[in-house]
Amino acid sequence: MNRLLIRHYLTTAAFAALALFSIPFAAFAQYETDSLPPGVAPRSGPAVPSPVITDPTVPNSPATVEIPSFSAAQPPVESPLIIDAPPTTPDEKARFLAGRRLLPGSRIASIQSTPWYLNHAKAFSSSWRGFDEKYFSKMRAWSAQQVAPRIGNPPTVFYLFGGPDFINVYALFPDAQNYILGGLEPVGSMVPPEQLDEVRLAAGLSGLRESTSLILQFSHFITKDMKVDFGKTDFKGVLPILLAFVSLGGAEIVNVQFFGISRAGDLALSATPASIAGTLPGVLVEFRKSPTAPTQSLYYIRADASDGALKANPAMLNWMRRFSPGVSYLKAASYLLHEPYFSTVRSFLLNDSQAVLQDDSGIPLQYFTPGEWSISVFGNYTGTLDLFQKYIQPDLIDAYRTAPPSPPMDFGTGYKWQLGESNLILAVRRIAAPTPPATNPVAPAR
Repeated sequence: MNRLLIRHYLTTAAFAALALFSIPFAAFAQYETDSLPPGVAPRSGPAVPSPVITDPTVPNSPATVEIPSFSAAQPPVESPLIIDAPPTTPDEKARFLAGRRLLPGSRIASIQSTPWYLNHAKAFSSSWRGFDEKYFSKMRAWSAQQVAPRIGNPPTVFYLFGGPDFINVYALFPDAQNYILGGLEPVGSMVPPEQLDEVRLAAGLSGLRESTSLILQFSHFITKDMKVDFGKTDFKGVLPILLAFVSLGGAEIVNVQFFGISRAGDLALSATPASIAGTLPGVLVEFRKSPTAPTQSLYYIRADASDGALKANPAMLNWMRRFSPGVSYLKAASYLLHEPYFSTVRSFLLNDSQAVLQDDSGIPLQYFTPGEWSISVFGNYTGTLDLFQKYIQPDLIDAYRTAPPSPPMDFGTGYKWQLGESNLILAVRRIAAPTPPATNPVAPAR
């Protein structure tokens, strides 16, 4: 086994061991127990298997673009910008990150003809096509057949412990009105591309590819890697990843807005990424599938979901409760909801969700009260990775053993992402969850 991979496992095992003896440490490092897929070497840069990129979403654009080779011997060169054009829009920024063509009038369209940018577009396009073929398209088709008939179209999806992993929740719930993502990763910011020279632009795009390479290969992030990646370039935090993922999903971004959540759960909008004093920071990305489609809202909030943190500042749950009842999605969640020091957020998700779709790293099966929840299991439960053996669930083994046959899952998910080893559990509430008083969760505080 590669020495870097061994070092990763030893480091991750050390974090897990420390978590057993230190609740505050576990709460702070809640994602540090994530692991690389077995047998997978650490990142060494994106593969480049394809000679062309395509983008059928732009009318009257060429079907393909030849990609020249690019190496350190071919440094970035100056490329004139369209000075008279207006500043780049959020959607232009997203398309630029994702390697999708901009319309000719865009201020930064000329950059897309440079060899270093075409190299980025080629690599990112290749990674996305692989993800789409292996995961995204199959997840969307599976959800339409197995999830939508059981729960309909949820107005809000809660996805905690997933960081900026919008692309998986969007595959499974493409028509939700609101997506609420949460994690410890910084919200971040993005310097407009037109304000950067090509060396800094190339570094930012390289960082984006690096920080998304594992999720586009194996469908989950490793958060300790993201903590290193997110602060290195002018494209910082989760925001550039969210923009790129929304664009890769085929949507148009119509607005990006920073916000803060007060202790009482009130949302105050902000014109800058700077944190509003006394609030939990977040960002709202509004997008639509087409010019005539309704606007959908993607919220990311940076917050610690451990019991101690929520007791000290209940802002996150006070705000999220205004969207209740919703549907919860949990994947590669480090088995945190199995632990007693994440009982508060576990109770919230159980009490304020009409349904929960998760892998075995989410809420243990024992917490779904028989008679109150209808349980459907999919795929195969083959236990946990060795690192997480203490979280094996005998009752979940029995549930799979006694469940009626279901169509096989033709995609992998979670830590055991290989075909035939992944599992998903859908819990649907038999008794309606309580509806809170009507409020406007996005209204800015005055």
